[in-house]
Amino acid sequence: MKVLCVDPNAESRDALRRSLSSLGYSVRGFATVAEGERALETGDFEPSSLLLIVALDATDGDPGELLSRARARDPRLLTLALVDRSDLEGAVDAMARGAHDFLWRPLSEARLAQVIASAAVRHDREAEAEAIRLRLARAELRDALPGRSPRWISALASLERAAEAPGSVLLTGEPGTEKDDAALALHRLSPRGAGRFAFTSEGESLDLATLQTENGTLFLENVEATSAGFQEQLLAHMRGPWRARFVVSIDEDPRDALEARRLLPALEQSLAGNTVHLPPLRERAGDVPLLARRFLEDLNPALTLTPEAADALAAHEWPGNTHELREVVRRAARLCESTIGPTVVRSVLGRQFARSRVRRPKAPVVRIAVGDSLADVERRLISKTLEFARGNKKKTAELLKLSLKTIYNKIKEYGLEH
Repeated sequence: MKVLCVDPNAESRDALRRSLSSLGYSVRGFATVAEGERALETGDFEPSSLLLIVALDATDGDPGELLSRARARDPRLLTLALVDRSDLEGAVDAMARGAHDFLWRPLSEARLAQVIASAAVRHDREAEAEAIRLRLARAELRDALPGRSPRWISALASLERAAEAPGSVLLTGEPGTEKDDAALALHRLSPRGAGRFAFTSEGESLDLATLQTENGTLFLENVEATSAGFQEQLLAHMRGPWRARFVVSIDEDPRDALEARRLLPALEQSLAGNTVHLPPLRERAGDVPLLARRFLEDLNPALTLTPEAADALAAHEWPGNTHELREVVRRAARLCESTIGPTVVRSVLGRQFARSRVRRPKAPVVRIAVGDSLADVERRLISKTLEFARGNKKKTAELLKLSLKTIYNKIKEYGLEH
C-alpha cells in the first residue's frame, strides 16, 4: 500500500515515514494541504491501494475538507486523521468528514499499526461491497440500455469510462436517445453510485440541490434550453467546492448550440473533455428488432412479433429514436391479441409519420418538491410558461387558463420580465 501523508510538523512527518516504511508501506510526505491535493490530482497513487493521512492543524487550507473531498472523489480511498491529543473535537469532526479513523500525535507506533490494520479490514469490506455494487450496475446498464450494434457498444464503453473519470459529463444525442437513462447508469457505474441521483432544472436553487446531492450526481436535461444566466451559475458550481457531480445533456450538436448562442462557450469547454455521444437509432444497425421485442416483453410477454413486422420496423428512419420505437410498439400491442404483423406496424407507423411532420417545441418542465411554497411554485410556473410562449402574455394566459389581467398582475407581483 502507498501512503500519502500531509503534516506541517516535520518531526511528526518524519516519524510517520519511518514507522510506515518499517511496516512495508511506500510513503510520500507533504507539508501543506495544497501539496497533498496536487499529489492526489496527478494520479501518482493508485486509489484502491492508497492511504491518506492528514494532520488537522495544517494552516494553508482546510484539512477536513481535503479528507472529505478525497473520499467523495473515490470512496475506495483509506483515510486517517492525525490529531493532537488535546483536540478530541477535531477527531470527531474528521470522522464525520469521512476519515476511517484517527491517530494521536505524538505518534505511537503500536497505535499506528493497530489503527491501520483495523482501517484496512474495514476498507477491504467496503471495497468488496463496492465491487458487488459495480457488478450489479454493469448488469443494470445492459438491461436499461440494451443493444448489440457496434455504435451502441462503443457508446456504452464511453459511458463506463466517463463514469470512472472525475468531473462533470456532457451527454449528447438527438431527442429520444435515452440520455436520462444513460445519466442514471453513469451515476451507478461511478464511485458515487451509492449516493443520491437527482434531477435539477432552471428555476430551482442550485445551491440547495447541490447540498442535498452531496457526494452524488445531479442531472440537468436540455442545457441548451436554459438561460445564459443559469448556465453561468451551473459553471460556477461545477468549478466550485461543491461535492456533487454534474451530468448535463443536450439534444443537439454542441457546435450548433454554440453558433446559435444557446450554449455558453465556457460551459462547453469545461464539459468537452468528458463527453459521451449516444447515436441515433438509425445508426444502430440490427438493434431495432431487438429493442422492439424487448419492449414487447415488458408490455405483454404473450405477444410475438413476426419477422415481417420486425423488417417493417427496421426499415423506418426513427426520427424520434428509441422513445418513438417504444411508443409504436405500445400502440401496436394494443391492436393485437397474439401476434403483431407487418400490416399493424405499417398502420401505426403511418399515423406516426403524419404527426412527425410538424415538430412542436418541447414544453419546459417545472418540478416541485414537498416544502416548496405555493407562491414559489406559482412564480416558477408562470415564468416557464412565459418563456415557452416567447413572452406572449395572451398565450400564457390561455395555457394557464387564467385571465389576461391576472397574468399581468402576477408578472408585476413576481417581478417577471419577458
